Amino acid sequence: MHISHIMDTPESMNIGSTVMFSNMESRYAKWFFGEFGTVLRMRNGHVRVQWSRPIRYHDGFSTLSDFCQTSFTFVV
Repeated sequence: MHISHIMDTPESMNIGSTVMFSNMESRYAKWFFGEFGTVLRMRNGHVRVQWSRPIRYHDGFSTLSDFCQTSFTFVV
């Protein structure tokens, strides 16, 4: 994926936006940090993301995740 511009302002994020998990302090960072996905839903400061590829998570794979909106960087 070619990244033309990255914005740290969550206000720019909308349903359909491409985002990157960027919360290095998260306990989930070892699995999701630097991964790209598409926002499917936004509600009360949280977003549901469909990952661009299945992410290895514990003994399986994750294709969808719900995290705090501030855990993501909006990719233009």
